[in-house]
Amino acid sequence: MKTFILISLIIGIMSTVFAQKNVSYMNLTEQEVFETVRQWNQAFDQNDPKQYFFYIHENLTIFLASSPYRIDGKMDDIEEFEWSLQSGRTRVSLFQELQPRIHLLSETSALVTYHTSGLYGGEGNESMVYLKETNVLVKENGQWKIMHIHIS
Repeated sequence: MKTFILISLIIGIMSTVFAQKNVSYMNLTEQEVFETVRQWNQAFDQNDPKQYFFYIHENLTIFLASSPYRIDGKMDDIEEFEWSLQSGRTRVSLFQELQPRIHLLSETSALVTYHTSGLYGGEGNESMVYLKETNVLVKENGQWKIMHIHIS
């Protein structure tokens, strides 16, 4: 297990360097969007609900492959997120976004796609999971917020 975690960390460092290198090719608005997603994912990686939900829009919708139902609204997501952390089911030990792509739809809306790899679960029961994620962000009052999340 230690070797697996070490390899995952090395991949994470390499992926972070790759993602940072790509930022230099983005225009200013794309960089703002990417930085919002990066900080949001960092809060997720640190199991920090308060900071995580700072980046979430009140009218959030989420589609998860593991659920037949849509999550509607920030409050529903807060309940699910906090329950998952308390149960240890989705406690994060490692999280990284790979191959991020930002599509500006306008000056106030963006679509972000990336692959993720993460180490989830309670101590000693972690599992490496690879997913695809799409986020829709809107800019309101000068702040980018995540309005939709689709994870599969």
